[in-house]
Amino acid sequence: MNIRGVLLGAVILTASVPTSADIVEGRTVNDRQFVSGGIGSGEVEQLKQVADKYSLQLIVSSRAGAYLADMHGLITGANGQKILDTQLNAPWLLVDLAPGTYTVAVTHQGGSTQRRSVTIVPGKREQLVMQFDVPGDTAKNPAPAR
Repeated sequence: MNIRGVLLGAVILTASVPTSADIVEGRTVNDRQFVSGGIGSGEVEQLKQVADKYSLQLIVSSRAGAYLADMHGLITGANGQKILDTQLNAPWLLVDLAPGTYTVAVTHQGGSTQRRSVTIVPGKREQLVMQFDVPGDTAKNPAPAR
């Protein structure tokens, strides 16, 4: 392979990976893709551009609307199987879940946990916004739409 072929391959590979170092990509236990991020408006825009490729969009914020990070996320299937068990170092999580019913649990670093059930159907995206009470929260931006 000549140098042009190597460079072209590198460009194609780079184009499929988000450009921010803080965006995390991974796979669920059943080998479905997920991505998390959302620190800063640049990352939020990157995630919005690819959101339609994922069946579930989870956003974590305070009740006043400030994005939250350093949470723990757990998605389980209807049979209780752990599908995704991950540290959420950013407020956005996009997951390509297969059709079915899931429980999504997010635990705040203060210990409170919120759980929601979500049913994924083919061709439809679901969005969950989980909001936590945060002491001293003075965010002035509006809370994300549910």
